[in-house]
Amino acid sequence: MRAAAVICSALVLGALLAASSILPLQAAEFGTREEAVAMVKRVQEKFKKDGPEATFRAINSTAFNDRDLYPWVHTIDGTLHVANGAFPGIRGKNLHDMRDQDGKFTTQDFMRIATTPPYHGWSDFRWKNPQTGSIDDKSAWVERMGDYLVGVGIYKGEQPNKNTIGLISGSPNSDDTYLQMAYDLADVLNDGDNLRILPIAGIGGPRNIRDVRYVRGVDIGLTQTNILNNFRRSNERLGQFDDKIVYIAKLFNEEIHLVAKPDITSIAQLKGLKVNLDARGSGTSYSMRDLFNALGIDVQEVSLSQVEAIEKVKSGEIAATALIAGKPVRSMSKLGSGDGLHLVPIPYPKQLQDDYLPATLTHDDYPDLIAPGESVNTVAVSAVLIAYNWPKTNLDRYERVQRFVEAFFPKIAEFQKPPRHVKWREVNLTATLPGWKRFDAAQAWLDQHSGADTNPSAAAEQAAASSAGQPLPDRSSALYQEFLKWRQARGK
Repeated sequence: MRAAAVICSALVLGALLAASSILPLQAAEFGTREEAVAMVKRVQEKFKKDGPEATFRAINSTAFNDRDLYPWVHTIDGTLHVANGAFPGIRGKNLHDMRDQDGKFTTQDFMRIATTPPYHGWSDFRWKNPQTGSIDDKSAWVERMGDYLVGVGIYKGEQPNKNTIGLISGSPNSDDTYLQMAYDLADVLNDGDNLRILPIAGIGGPRNIRDVRYVRGVDIGLTQTNILNNFRRSNERLGQFDDKIVYIAKLFNEEIHLVAKPDITSIAQLKGLKVNLDARGSGTSYSMRDLFNALGIDVQEVSLSQVEAIEKVKSGEIAATALIAGKPVRSMSKLGSGDGLHLVPIPYPKQLQDDYLPATLTHDDYPDLIAPGESVNTVAVSAVLIAYNWPKTNLDRYERVQRFVEAFFPKIAEFQKPPRHVKWREVNLTATLPGWKRFDAAQAWLDQHSGADTNPSAAAEQAAASSAGQPLPDRSSALYQEFLKWRQARGK
């Protein structure tokens, strides 16, 4: 008898929770979470206006049904099923002990929601789809309704992915910083159905700008400010103006690492020699080509992964390898005095000052490559988080990026704690990118929180200075802003 009851319960649950699977539906024909909640509200309104019996008759006559959405009603103790928009013939069944594919007591969870403040909410469960045979993730919006509970279920996998953000980052083969930052963003910000960051391995640099501009499903991306500026200058030279790219936040500095044997003591010595510029199309490749052109140094370009390139520098097959990434970089951290390599200094002449910043690599950054008390001068570029300039009239796309901003900005302090990448500690959300418009929702958030400290690391420094009895600098002064710029360029 009990086995038969279990089989009956399973059959009933299949009818209740997967009724909409019997008819083939296109993705556009599936109801949304908002529509499920609205249907429950309509049932509630009829219940208050016309009473239980008229409401149950309307449900059982399929008056409320919409595509795969249909309401069902239990007594509050779960022992009596009184109405169902898909299978009116099963009313009167006792579904108190009904379970899903994972053994979850579904009706008892509905009862918990309906009898616990605020007396409504979502219940998740898994059930075999009788049409496809797959185990589908479902969710039901449940509310108390007098001595009853009413619910409407949806297919979670068929919901519009309005809470999913595609983030184009860097290549796993280039050892750049972008992919690490993207995974940090996903790790901190992912919030179930509310927000999901999808890091996408890209090439970096100019390709990321084009992907944000043209590729469907890519909402935001990481690139370098010098490449972004060249992108605009190139359009202007062609007589075009493209305002489809905006920035969300200027992030951190990425230092140029130029590795060679000790006999190469100056970047000028690389003229005519083979130099690895990382993967073709990457940010390193683009910016190093730009830098060598600005310095008037013609090199023979090679495109290799950093691991392969370092081995070829050791063997003498190529003269040097370059990488633009936020220090400390894994591939460089593995190098030591026994490898017979060193970091080549890069000057900071006037022709680099529009798009590059002065920077320094120290013993603290690479203790096995730079001796104590010594440092290597280099230059850096700024990383920036960009987005497509969705108009507010495109609610779906605009609100995706807005949702990301409103999750990211308040949690900047979380990113500046271990084990996140140390470069997060340089981020000041209020830093601007001259000549570029900030995404409207990002600017609105900053305007609304203008009194808040969006650089927690700087706040911590001020607190330390105060406890030591040192005077606090005026952060609004031009002198202090120059200090911040200098500190960021120095990587401190």
